[in-house]
Amino acid sequence: MALIEDLNDFKHQTDETGILTIYLNTDFADGSQHGGEWKIRLKNGLKKIKEYIDTSGTKEEQKAYKKLADMANQHIYDEQMNLQKSFVFMASVNGEFLVEKILQVPVETEFHWETYPVLDQLEELQTEFPGVGVILVQKSDVVFIDAALGEIRDEKQFSWEVESEDWKQYKGNASADRTASGSNQVDELQQRFEENRHRWYKNLAPVIDKEVKQRQLAGLYVVGNKESIRDVEQHLNTKIINTIPKNLISKPSHEVLNIVYDEEVR
Repeated sequence: MALIEDLNDFKHQTDETGILTIYLNTDFADGSQHGGEWKIRLKNGLKKIKEYIDTSGTKEEQKAYKKLADMANQHIYDEQMNLQKSFVFMASVNGEFLVEKILQVPVETEFHWETYPVLDQLEELQTEFPGVGVILVQKSDVVFIDAALGEIRDEKQFSWEVESEDWKQYKGNASADRTASGSNQVDELQQRFEENRHRWYKNLAPVIDKEVKQRQLAGLYVVGNKESIRDVEQHLNTKIINTIPKNLISKPSHEVLNIVYDEEVR
C-alpha cells in the first residue's frame, strides 16, 4: 500500500526492544549532496545510535540493533541507483514492522531508536503534500498520475483510438507501443485530432474528474503546452491547483513529480 494510506497504522506499531527509524536526505539538487554525503550521514547516524546503545543498552538490545542497522545499510545501498530526494526506513526488532520508501520530496536527515516509529516528518509531509493528481497532455495522449507524500501511487494512460472513436485506457506505461505503425495512420490521427480535439477532451474530462473524486484527491496539476492546457482545463470540474506549460509526457514519472513540486515551491 501507499505510504500515506499506511500512516495511521504505523502509529500503533510498538516493540519493547526497539524500532529503528531513519530519514535520509538523498537530494542531489541539494548542494551538500553532490559528493554523496548521504553515505557519510548514514554511517555517522548509525554509529551514534550504536554508541548510545553500547553505553546504556542491554546485550539483547545491542545485538538487535546491529541486525537492524546492517539491514538498513544494505537495503539503502541496494537502492542507491534509484534514490530520489529522500529515503525512509523503519523496522522493528520483532520483524513485524518494516517500511522502506523512496520519496520525491526532501526530508531532514534523522536517526531514532525508540519503542515506536518516529512519524513527525511523515505527518508534516502528509500536510504539505496531500493526495493530488497530475495530468500530462500531449495531443491525443494523456497521462494521469496519482501522487501523495512524495510517492507515486498509481499511473494510467489514455490514448485516443481512431478505429473505436474513443479513449482507450492503459495501466502504467503499457501504451508505449500504441502509436500506429504506418505513417498514413499517424497523419490521419493527427489531422483528425486537430479537427476534433475540443470534443475529444470534453469526452475525457468526466473520466479524469471521476478518478480525482474516487481517489479523494485535493486537486489536479495540468501539464502540457498552453493550448492543450486551455483545451482540457475548460472541461474539467475538478479543482486545478496549478498549470505547468511544459511538455513532460515523455519523462519518467518521478521526474515529472519532481518538476511539479519544484514549480509549486517557487
